[in-house]
Amino acid sequence: MASQFKKGLVWLTGLAVFAFFSCGCRTSTTNNSNNSNNPTNNAVRTQTAAETTRYSNSSEKFSGDLQNNYVDFSFDYPSTWKRDTHAGKSKSPNFVKVENATADQMITLENFAVGYFSGQADLMPELANQMSEQFSRGFPKYKKVSEGTTKIGGYDGYEFRFTAHAEDTPKGDLDLWGRTVLLPGSNERKGAVLTMIATSASDKIHSVNDVGEKGDLPIILNSFRFEKN
Repeated sequence: MASQFKKGLVWLTGLAVFAFFSCGCRTSTTNNSNNSNNPTNNAVRTQTAAETTRYSNSSEKFSGDLQNNYVDFSFDYPSTWKRDTHAGKSKSPNFVKVENATADQMITLENFAVGYFSGQADLMPELANQMSEQFSRGFPKYKKVSEGTTKIGGYDGYEFRFTAHAEDTPKGDLDLWGRTVLLPGSNERKGAVLTMIATSASDKIHSVNDVGEKGDLPIILNSFRFEKN
């Protein structure tokens, strides 16, 4: 059941982002003031308050919709997290996905994915509602609890947050908390969608308001930057 629950989270996130983008997506500085102007798919070790790895997006990796909607970005993530090897391949809706899971890798603690978004700012509320409706058809006991403007890494965006609840996992009943942020494109580049999920299996996250504010996700969000295309 736990494996099915975890796979369900991954699949549902991908499904919503993919359909969302059919409507329509780690940069130059980091939170320790190191700069990177040479995007590459190779992970480069960086040093912040915690040991981190830098992900820099590269157009050489992608094909299909990901290539057509490519955007340069980078972020730092804790080196103890793992990259999803399926993200960025085949018909994946995400350029990249990283995750922190329980020791047995059965249950998500926190994860972070970046997908593509080519719309402008005035489309964000409508498209956020479409994505929320898709989540509601897949996550058990789904409830959108807030939405509105936000700021990530100095970029203005639009977000919605939601809760869900899964029963009878090896960790018992689990609360699930999600946060999706749309960052619009500009005349110079495409935009991006940032999707974050955390569960009550984490001892650092205790409510939907903690997603991106506590735990390890702030390391990622504070370091997220768009490169100039």
